Amino acid sequence: MSLRNSFGLDFYFSENEIYLDSATAGKIPVSSLEKMNSFYSEMGGGVNRGTHNKSVTANKLLENSRTIIADVFSIEPTFLSFLPSRETATINFLISGILDKNDEIIVSSLDDHSILAPAIKLNSKMQTNIQFLSLEEESDLITSITEKKTEKTKAIFLSSMTLGIGVRRDWKEIVKVSKDLDLIFVLDISNSVGHENFNFKETSPDLVISSGNIGALGPPGTAFQILSNQVSELFDPILVGGGAIISLNRSGYRLSSNTTRYEPGTLNIAGIAALANSLHSLKNIGFEKILNHEKKLRKSLVDGLRKINAIDIIEEPNLKYGPVLSFKSDTIDSHDIAIILEDLENIYVRSGALCSHLMMDELNQESLVQVSTHLYNTDKDIEIFLDTLDSIMSEI
Repeated sequence: MSLRNSFGLDFYFSENEIYLDSATAGKIPVSSLEKMNSFYSEMGGGVNRGTHNKSVTANKLLENSRTIIADVFSIEPTFLSFLPSRETATINFLISGILDKNDEIIVSSLDDHSILAPAIKLNSKMQTNIQFLSLEEESDLITSITEKKTEKTKAIFLSSMTLGIGVRRDWKEIVKVSKDLDLIFVLDISNSVGHENFNFKETSPDLVISSGNIGALGPPGTAFQILSNQVSELFDPILVGGGAIISLNRSGYRLSSNTTRYEPGTLNIAGIAALANSLHSLKNIGFEKILNHEKKLRKSLVDGLRKINAIDIIEEPNLKYGPVLSFKSDTIDSHDIAIILEDLENIYVRSGALCSHLMMDELNQESLVQVSTHLYNTDKDIEIFLDTLDSIMSEI
């Protein structure tokens, strides 16, 4: 195990490791791992679980972390709450009473299971209707949303960057059209948070959902949501219990009046402290600097892959892309490519359907190879990856 310093942050890497799967789970900075260790070795305790010192200290750490993360997004801490996963947050919103039977929601076939599966589940339980945006319709997304909207349409649910092929969407334009069309806009930023700046002070979706362990470089179990005033007034969480409950009798219960009403059960305090440290560190580095670094890496990837025999990059014209790139080969299976890359040079990429089956159906593909970068990846990583892939394909 060795340390790699990137933009002033230390990360643990195994010997000669080239990690190109950040869209699945990002590396956690050493300083964030130390925050977790400090909590378990020195504090422990759970929030809202007593008046003893460990509980009080844990609660202070949680609220301090909430303040730090809120500052990253330029929001008030009262708008930010934590949940075990973004899927939990998604289900909690969809079955919160905001959507009624026969309402319509707009989603995209480019998005992944964490968005689409809960929407499909809602459809089966409440007979809501789903309008699917196609790959072709993404090229003029605002017009496509406007044309999809009917008198029954109530919400739009999209990601800021798609998992499958890394399409970047202009979320501010979607906020604008959703307000014009009087639609609730839910934005999943899991794949692009930590890679670019999200300032929600002046312009914000109605609900922002994110995993903590992908672009944000936190550990699993640290998802969060940011609620607007409008949605918070309508939001009746289906997931209740634990410290979210103020009082309870045989006929009902009363929820907390603050952000903890959305936080049932025992929170991952150590993980949230680590997440706060990671996001604060990324902000200090500068999201623009990280964005430019990854644009440079992507250009090197695209230029290099185009020169390799029997490799096709999955890109569509008129779309913008982030630090996620997928490709295919008609001569060798995607999983085989991933396995050989690891065997030869300790290179880690993702292969398969990429949790994006509707997108794969549109592309008429069964599996792809995916490369996803973050600030800790280097020009040398990309060079070794391209050289190794070229060698593999030259032998076919």
